[in-house]
Amino acid sequence: MVFSQARMMRKKAFETMYNRHFHAFYVVAFHFLHRQDDAQQVVQEAFIKLWEGDVNLESEAEVKNYLFIVVRNRCLNLLRDRKKKSALIAEPDHLLASINYRLLSETGEDLMLFRELSEKIQTSISNLPPQCREVFSLSRFEDLTNKEIADKLAISVKAVEANITRALRKLREDLAPYLDGEKISGKSLLVRSVLLSFM
Repeated sequence: MVFSQARMMRKKAFETMYNRHFHAFYVVAFHFLHRQDDAQQVVQEAFIKLWEGDVNLESEAEVKNYLFIVVRNRCLNLLRDRKKKSALIAEPDHLLASINYRLLSETGEDLMLFRELSEKIQTSISNLPPQCREVFSLSRFEDLTNKEIADKLAISVKAVEANITRALRKLREDLAPYLDGEKISGKSLLVRSVLLSFM
């Protein structure tokens, strides 16, 4: 009887957390995955793990932290799989998967900042001239050396270096507002770490 009552209380607490947080985490997952079915599956799996795990359902902070970690890791796994299949998907999809994978890997738990940075970085890189964008993507997302890129694109190593420099300058310019500590208190260090990850 006591066990049954405790289980009922846990079930009620779980349902409360599910109703309160499912949509918010779905929005986050969808932002990074851009596929409704994938986003829904990721969040459903996170809540299943929450139910099965040893998590204090009375602590909203603990629940949110747990769900964030599970959703983040599952998104990373899916994005990693997409990157491996990059030859089969269109360039914009590959670029988006690469940017979101990098962001989720490098940053902490500020979900709103994830979304802002993802959109800003994607726009910034997408607006680069075609060759500059391709060079930067091969360097930062495919981990090719400057020599490998030069050989692949039939350009000089100096041209590769110039294009990377140009892309980084554009990123710094476009993300400059996020580095203003007065405007966005406490976030500039996080944005710097993201920028450094592209250096």
